[in-house]
Amino acid sequence: MATRFALFIALLAGALMPRLAPAEAEGTTPARLVGAAQCGSCHQAEARAWAAGPHGTATTGEATADARCVACHATGGGPASAERLPGVQCEACHGPGAAYSPADVMRNLPLARALGLRDLSSPAARAASCGACHRARTRVRPFDAERAWREFGHGPAADAAITPPHAGP
Repeated sequence: MATRFALFIALLAGALMPRLAPAEAEGTTPARLVGAAQCGSCHQAEARAWAAGPHGTATTGEATADARCVACHATGGGPASAERLPGVQCEACHGPGAAYSPADVMRNLPLARALGLRDLSSPAARAASCGACHRARTRVRPFDAERAWREFGHGPAADAAITPPHAGP
């Protein structure tokens, strides 16, 4: 059964690849990243909360120009990567979205996760994800991932939003 599922995922991923070519050819976003504007077209409340919060406002010219800062103050690859978007966009935490962002895929949570949507449903997963940037050497005080999730996540519906639009019928 696991082999059939893996084959299905591989075939599906191959079928989705042609969807990636136009964005790359037009130069709008790097091939695997879709950008916050596309995420926000479906997740409007989350996009508003993000834009007003610390991640939506984390970009400064200085932070994205300094190679030491880019890993956390940009989304995607490292300083020399063409696959990078400015700022701490959705995909910095949720993973590159080109394969899982189509609405029909997002309604199937196991499939979306198999195609790259990071599972942030547990406190341990959130702590690990947040800890990639919010580590001791960049902080004046210890970072509490759960407090930050409640305060700066995606607003009051953050915990409920982990699965519902993605779980679908």
